[in-house]
Amino acid sequence: MASIEKRQTKSGEDRFILRYRVNGKTAEKPFKRRSDAQAMKVRLEAEALDGSVIDPRAGARTLDVYVASWLSTRLVKGRPLTPATRIGYQRLYRRNIAARLGDRQLRTLRPETVRTWHAELTAAAGADQAAKSYRLLRAVLATAETDELIRQNPCRIRGGGQENAEERPMVPTSLVLELAEAVEPRYRCMVLLAGFAGLRTGEQLGLRRSDVDLLHGSVHVRRQAQEIAGSGRIILDPKSEAGRRTVALPATVIVALAAHMAAFPGPDADAPMFTGPAGGPLRRATFSRVWRAAVAATGAPAELRPHDLRHHAATLTARMPGITTKELMARIGHASPRAALIYQHATPDRDRAVASFLEEIMAASKPSPRADVVDLPLQRVGGVWSDA
Repeated sequence: MASIEKRQTKSGEDRFILRYRVNGKTAEKPFKRRSDAQAMKVRLEAEALDGSVIDPRAGARTLDVYVASWLSTRLVKGRPLTPATRIGYQRLYRRNIAARLGDRQLRTLRPETVRTWHAELTAAAGADQAAKSYRLLRAVLATAETDELIRQNPCRIRGGGQENAEERPMVPTSLVLELAEAVEPRYRCMVLLAGFAGLRTGEQLGLRRSDVDLLHGSVHVRRQAQEIAGSGRIILDPKSEAGRRTVALPATVIVALAAHMAAFPGPDADAPMFTGPAGGPLRRATFSRVWRAAVAATGAPAELRPHDLRHHAATLTARMPGITTKELMARIGHASPRAALIYQHATPDRDRAVASFLEEIMAASKPSPRADVVDLPLQRVGGVWSDA
């Protein structure tokens, strides 16, 4: 399969050229010493026996170069990355991976290299940042393995990509209603739709007048609006296929939406439901400003985020007696049960309710008290023995 040929450079130095076949093509690699060429030859021939030959030149690409290509060609469930996701990955890579590993050749990344980087990043930026970055690196190198640029993915840290973020506090329903009253009237329905229908901010910014069905009391989530640096406002499909959904609304929200539609959006079916003061599509930065003002006005915790309203809606829904995980997933637009289960909190009140339910079952299942058995003399009546 492989052979070594001695040649001389123009300056008269000896070079030992290893010639070998990989992926049906002939390749060459020069070495200054015959022993190094021989060692590579032995390794390639051993790998050929188990079908694991990887072109040594392919792994010479740096991680920086490969990640740039990966981001432009990455598919998730057959679809390219959204601009927002791609930018998020780029920022995460630059912030936590590039400085330490970006100039490393793919073939030089070893499990020890990744483990050392992960430990240093955990100490410097925290466990959550390390977990997010590790998942990204693992996905990139999994593709490199599939592309046969490396023989095996060096990301092998058990639990390295697992986040243990603190659970967000449950927002009291009374506070959600206070925030809806405190925010400027133009944005009141955004608080209600997030707090009681579980819509994401991007989904609300993408709503059109035609997406609200007052007759049937529902809202159709068909798209989302994002703001991308250099591109401005863009309209995208929902976050996942599960994000495309129809959500039934409480009566209070329906009444508020009817008043909102009479006052703020334009009359056309495609008119954005939520607009800025000048009448154009609402920008996320504008809503952030009015949100912070409403939080301050109600005395709510300063760190409260609009996404906490979605958390409130999902958690309330999960507490509905008899609701299934599938129903919860459909309402909040989650594709996986794992994501939906985040909202099924275990609380002392619920735990006591479970105990009470079990007690009711036990009480209903207890056998009736049995009377003492008394032996009665038997008498023969008409040929039949009886205790009467």
